[in-house]
Amino acid sequence: MSEKIRPRINPWSIWVLIAVMCGGILITFSWLRTLERQFSEGKPPEVRPVERLRSDDHRGKQAELFNGDDLLYLVGYFYAGDEVEALAVCRRMQAMREPFAGEPGIKLVGVSMAPDLDTPEFLNSFAQEHGYTGEEWIFLSGNRERMRKYMNKTFRYPGHVKPDKERKSETDLYARELRVTLVHGGSEEKEAFIRGIYWEGRAKGEVRNDGMAEGHIRYLLGKRPSEQAE
Repeated sequence: MSEKIRPRINPWSIWVLIAVMCGGILITFSWLRTLERQFSEGKPPEVRPVERLRSDDHRGKQAELFNGDDLLYLVGYFYAGDEVEALAVCRRMQAMREPFAGEPGIKLVGVSMAPDLDTPEFLNSFAQEHGYTGEEWIFLSGNRERMRKYMNKTFRYPGHVKPDKERKSETDLYARELRVTLVHGGSEEKEAFIRGIYWEGRAKGEVRNDGMAEGHIRYLLGKRPSEQAE
């Protein structure tokens, strides 16, 4: 019986793989150090670029966000049918904006993870019932699959349907994280970027506690191109 021929492994391929892995570790470490340095300086870091978003809002109009409008957005992702968690996210966004009451350049955005259930009409009813009626509020519905892919790619939110055995209530339909994200909508010279991610009690890496939002917003309001030009 002839012996089986074992494939030969090129040792250079192993070293290349090791080099790639080490390079990835070094890049990640350098990025985390940059984040920490910027945080320590009070400067909100540019975490990730954000693509323009168009979708149906709770007023029955087509909303367009992050389009070089020089606005700041506080973004939450929830299912309005789960009223307890939806209100928890909205109240946190509201609290972050409160020190800047009357500032028109800050928008509060609630993106539905279940647009097929959170129709514009339902979101409008939710907004009216809980007093989220000011011009600063934008609640987005739309195509569920398109919105889920966008929020997962850009904001790293999960949003997938939970298996029945993992659900804690009738409205506990989707995997979610109670993060709030700060986005600068960009300008003529600069693309939109995530400038802060907040999750109370979970400060680690790019995520910070809610209390950090005020300083980040204040910094960005002072750096807006429209104000620098004056």
